Amino acid sequence: MNFSLLNNQLTEEKNLRLTNKNRGFLYGDGFFETIKIFNKKPFNLENHFDRIIYSADLLDIKFTLSVLDLKKSILILIEKNNIKSGSVRVSVYRNSKGKYFPEENTSSILINSRNDINDVFVERSFINIGYYKENLKSPSPLSNLKSLNSLLYVMASKYAKEYNFDDVILFNTNNNIIETTNSNLFILNYNKVITPPLNDGCVDGSMRKLLISIIKSKYEFEEESISEIDLDTCSEVILSNSTYGVRGIKKINEKTYNNSNLYKYLIKSLNNLI
Repeated sequence: MNFSLLNNQLTEEKNLRLTNKNRGFLYGDGFFETIKIFNKKPFNLENHFDRIIYSADLLDIKFTLSVLDLKKSILILIEKNNIKSGSVRVSVYRNSKGKYFPEENTSSILINSRNDINDVFVERSFINIGYYKENLKSPSPLSNLKSLNSLLYVMASKYAKEYNFDDVILFNTNNNIIETTNSNLFILNYNKVITPPLNDGCVDGSMRKLLISIIKSKYEFEEESISEIDLDTCSEVILSNSTYGVRGIKKINEKTYNNSNLYKYLIKSLNNLI
């Protein structure tokens, strides 16, 4: 049997009950964080916690746990579920009566876990992706969060499936490339690595933050807006998220990439941190 942790109370998942007045369900009023587990330890926890605090402050949701409290809760859950390597999802939603306007700002915290057989970030086959322009993302601070409202990513994922892509690239309302359905994006142009700036509306990924520090030790680095022309002229495109670490791109529409130097450097660097 699997357990979840709701407000520090262990509960069998089959017995978990969330009311029909839950604001996460009704209004998407909250955010989530997915944290990788290796050898019974949360990976990159400090960057995840920084984003939790930023998200809570931006949404005016009270989050009372310290990083040590959160780590303790995660360790309790993965021990109970016998998770050696895998991931946990931390969902935070506002507790409140009211409709769009909440009457209070206290929060509930739900933590779920998932098992994985891999004890490291695994080198995976490179993927083919396309462009998704049917819905655009606003370049605002709310776009940097991992919101409970994920409709854009749902619709983009459905589009990718329909057109036989492994993933699709998302654009903001200024027609700048920002991310994919579940990943931040980096490109290599000569010896310079570029990623979209947060004010273009990409998710402020915890893995993105970690990779930037790794990249700066070897490559010239800039946060700059990225266009389709940039993807046509660069030598390598890398995706990143907290679950798989980094993923290489083989093809975007008809453009093929043959280099993998940045990918190999990043995945080796990440595994050295485990």
